[in-house]
Amino acid sequence: MQTVSKHHRKSVSLNDNALARKALEAIEQIDREATEKKLAQLQSLEAAKSTIHDRIKELNHQLTQIDEAIKSIGSSPATARKEKRPRRSLVEVRERVGRWMQGRKGQKFKAGDLVREFPELEGVVVSVFLKPLVEGGTLSVDTSEGIRRTKYFVPA
Repeated sequence: MQTVSKHHRKSVSLNDNALARKALEAIEQIDREATEKKLAQLQSLEAAKSTIHDRIKELNHQLTQIDEAIKSIGSSPATARKEKRPRRSLVEVRERVGRWMQGRKGQKFKAGDLVREFPELEGVVVSVFLKPLVEGGTLSVDTSEGIRRTKYFVPA
């Protein structure tokens, strides 16, 4: 076993403290440098962001000016044009509905029933669609439960 004198113990602990202090100072220096680099990067990114926003504002202003110039010429901007969907002829569907209902004389059907049976009627106002058949006498209308519950039928 080795005996360590009091003086030797003090010098060893002082050397250990000095090493620890140097290590802590080195770590603090590294942290400061990293923080400074992060701040520099942050400032650079914020400056770039500001520049981009300014450029976007300028480009939007230029787009507005171009649209105004196009309008003043008498034409509308190219993006405003929409394709019209082709208008569908429901005459053939009306005839099919009439024939289908002739086969079911006496049965009453609501508009929703007819739309379920004929999916091509989706989005069509059934009362307007069936008006020529009602006026022609092919179909009759039952509004005994109110106008909102209109039923269509072929009289027996």
